[in-house]
Amino acid sequence: MYRSSFLREVRKEKYERSDAYDELRGSPEFDSLAQARGLENLQELNERFASYINRARVLEQRNAILRKQLETFQRMDQLVGLDEAFAGQIEFNRQRMRELASDRAKLEREEKDAQRMLDEYRNKYRNEREYQQKLKETLERLNKKYLLIGTI
Repeated sequence: MYRSSFLREVRKEKYERSDAYDELRGSPEFDSLAQARGLENLQELNERFASYINRARVLEQRNAILRKQLETFQRMDQLVGLDEAFAGQIEFNRQRMRELASDRAKLEREEKDAQRMLDEYRNKYRNEREYQQKLKETLERLNKKYLLIGTI
């Protein structure tokens, strides 16, 4: 369809130009007009060529996608059946879920143990700080008593 309409346009253009071409051939305006038309034709061809290249790229991308899909379907056909393939995948995912659940439970236990140890260390630190404070106060009191006794 496109080729026939293109041929029709080319014939129409040749017919329209045939009379004007003979009349203008000898004039100086003919050279500039011919150059302008030549540039327009080149620009048009360049644009069409660029659109063909873009279309070819798009088709190549689609072709690559379709090839990958075909390879996937061929691999699936190699398996005994689609149901078995999905059943195997589901079983694998269930096994993975069980492993992750056990890992999660283990990590939660470790977190509780770490939290308990942290609380113990905080309490020990607080007790030690209070004990150090009491010792400091006792030392200060003893120093004051000693200074008082020494001055007497």
